[in-house]
Amino acid sequence: CTAHDRRTSTDRPPRFTRLVSMTSALAPATAHLALRPRATATARTAIRGNQPSTSPLLASSSRVSLAPLRAIAADAKEAGEAEADDDEPPAEFLEVPEWHSRCLVRDGRVFSETFPVRFDEVGPDKTATMRSCAALIQECACNHAQGIWGRAQSMPADMLKDNLVWVCSRLHLQIDSYPKWGDQVQVNTWFEAQGRLAARRDWSLYYEDSRPVDTQLECDIEQPCESVGRATSVWVAFNLQKRRMARIPQNVVDLFQNQQLCDEPVMGADYQVTKIPETGSDAHVAAFQVRRRDVDMNGHVNNVVYTEWLLEGVPESAWAELELKEIEIEFRAEATFGETVETRCSNETYTETDDPRATDGKIRMVHQLMKQGEENPKAAEVVRARTYWVPKK
Repeated sequence: CTAHDRRTSTDRPPRFTRLVSMTSALAPATAHLALRPRATATARTAIRGNQPSTSPLLASSSRVSLAPLRAIAADAKEAGEAEADDDEPPAEFLEVPEWHSRCLVRDGRVFSETFPVRFDEVGPDKTATMRSCAALIQECACNHAQGIWGRAQSMPADMLKDNLVWVCSRLHLQIDSYPKWGDQVQVNTWFEAQGRLAARRDWSLYYEDSRPVDTQLECDIEQPCESVGRATSVWVAFNLQKRRMARIPQNVVDLFQNQQLCDEPVMGADYQVTKIPETGSDAHVAAFQVRRRDVDMNGHVNNVVYTEWLLEGVPESAWAELELKEIEIEFRAEATFGETVETRCSNETYTETDDPRATDGKIRMVHQLMKQGEENPKAAEVVRARTYWVPKK
């Protein structure tokens, strides 16, 4: 029933008279989605462009029409009033959950966005996967870029005119708690230039109803909150025409001075990168052919797809007994449409008997993605990775 076809309870067919009962049954499922308002409009700057914010605090209207839902609620209200004479309890009405979608905080140097965990982002246990978490941080980073450089632009105009784009050379994603279907996750991201060779981008992830205040990136004793995880990455400039790395233009580095957040690495000041070894001769192997849907706007396989392929190489016995907590990825080359990529996975071994990693309670696996048909092993390697696992509780 829509707003253009609304009838009173007296002339409505009998099968619609129990809509109140349906909405009452739905109420418990939607009640937990109600969120407290975030900061006032004057305390933050909305990222709007041509797409208005979905927050009721920042925009008086939305492009999404709620007329059908309002019509259902109106019909339910009419039915509830009609049945009030029968001494039935008052009707409960369907409420649409709302949350603040996007904003800049910390003087415009940190971009914050809230995402609902969607149905197609969870597994059989209704819990998000490492792939879906990787997709969340990627989407947040891309939206941050659009907020700074304009809609549908992932880099400054000075890079675009030189055929330069950003590509990720390394990613480390840690998960403390996997969100479930319907949870809302606040993702914060910021970056810092590292000369003209690279830039570091970090993320922090929290449950929306248990997150830090807007002026902080992490929780503290006075502001308890529940962390989903964190990630750090290294990005370099890539020449689309020459298909190779390039230096970041100096004027772009200068522009970063008003956009970057310095000296706040999410992994801590003592974070160090450790070398990822090759897979062993006993590696578990699977193969994939690059499909059109795997290719992104830069003409090569998207980083999130690589994450999915890496994990498909893990034996089923490991998934049954272990929980994935971290993934480190080194992106070494690109794969394109039509190529066949082989994923390899094996347990990481340690050359030193007193290596502290052997007794820290984590199980490490190493992974490689290799192009089939390439005789040179160095040229064939697309991705190398390490995953960290713990026994399931």
